[in-house]
Amino acid sequence: MDKNSTSSRVSPPGPPWHNMLEAIRSSPPVYLLQLAKKYGDIVKFQGAFPVYSVSNPESVREILTKAWPEFTRDTIDYKVISTVFGKGLVTNEGESWARQRRLMQPVFGSKSVNGFDTIINSVTQNIVDDWKSNGNTNIWLDREMSRITFQIVSRTLFGADIDEVADEMIDILMLLNIHPLRLDALLRLFPYIPTPSNGRFKAANKRLDEIVYSLIKTHEDCTNESDDIVDRLLKAVDPETGEGMDKKQIRDEVVTLMLAGHETSSTGLTWTFFLLSQHPEIEKKLLEELENVLQGRTPESGDLTQLPYLKQVVQESMRLYPPVWGIARRSTNENNFRGYTVPANSYIAITPYVLHRHPDHWVNPEMFDPDRFAPGESKSRHPYAYLPFGAGPRACIGAGMAMLEMQLIIAKILPLFKLTPTKGHPIEMEAAVTLKPRFGMKVNLTRR
Repeated sequence: MDKNSTSSRVSPPGPPWHNMLEAIRSSPPVYLLQLAKKYGDIVKFQGAFPVYSVSNPESVREILTKAWPEFTRDTIDYKVISTVFGKGLVTNEGESWARQRRLMQPVFGSKSVNGFDTIINSVTQNIVDDWKSNGNTNIWLDREMSRITFQIVSRTLFGADIDEVADEMIDILMLLNIHPLRLDALLRLFPYIPTPSNGRFKAANKRLDEIVYSLIKTHEDCTNESDDIVDRLLKAVDPETGEGMDKKQIRDEVVTLMLAGHETSSTGLTWTFFLLSQHPEIEKKLLEELENVLQGRTPESGDLTQLPYLKQVVQESMRLYPPVWGIARRSTNENNFRGYTVPANSYIAITPYVLHRHPDHWVNPEMFDPDRFAPGESKSRHPYAYLPFGAGPRACIGAGMAMLEMQLIIAKILPLFKLTPTKGHPIEMEAAVTLKPRFGMKVNLTRR
């Protein structure tokens, strides 16, 4: 990354003019992939404002890691998301973000994460028992995965189920999970405009706050000792300042963890089960590994080192359908990427969906092939060609938890049930905050 002299400024190639709303109405990640195929790794296109799409891994490393303070989250995407998340880790900036990261980091250390496997297995077993007792033959897989991951995140947050509000919370979170550049999402920045979507949003956000603050208050008033995440947040003290979190900050972190923590895992699980159903030879190989290692028992975190193919399947699923499909940044300085000038104060789009299909780094990129992640295969690959959880100081703090969760859930469900998409039900991805099935994922459930 070099600073430019005036004489050497060259603007990146791109379409002469394009209304970005058209791309958003169709599929932003697919549109950005088409631009990369046509124009290369650095593309400029004009919508409501200029957008610079960057899909060169080395340039992405500069933005997310080497010079990360020069690329902020001061973008319209994060402003919209912050209407729900507040100033949680995903949306916060500057010293306030650094302080929160210091306070949150111990909560997601490896020792803490590995202690969550009991919760993950208990919740998954309850869902499996529910499927068996109800004689379910058809389910909405995306909804069921949301049930599992929401119950897991609620138990890890609050140390207990919140069954009385669980379904309502899932509905609220699904309503709030829309693409931040959609018109109805953008209108959230203007809450005084009396549109139906603004009315639904305000009601949902108000109810979300009522539930979350009530749960925090109940937790705070409880005299029993606990070691769940909210308890740790209430007790957390910044080692540099000696200060803790106020209630608004705890609310923001809880909402961030609820939405980001359950939605990314549930969409990742949904697409993984779908891909396995479409590739029976891969499903068979995974089932054989699970049987050889587990022999019918419930998986634990300690088993995962003996289940390398399971991890490869999850990694490859997230390559094709990265739950966090887009990363937005705003440049504070003028930069040069691969000979092209990106001015200061520019909107930069990094799209893992595009990076994960870069032909220079992935052979037959549209093919589902978990062997891409076999031992030794990743050594020659650029480390920033694969970013399911972002990278650098602002990488997803819950990546370890998400990987543990997805692997244990798959290892529990797959040997018990065959999941097959219902014939005639359309399968199409939708780019919201996460990459989810537009029409849901209806599947047939068959006991093995």
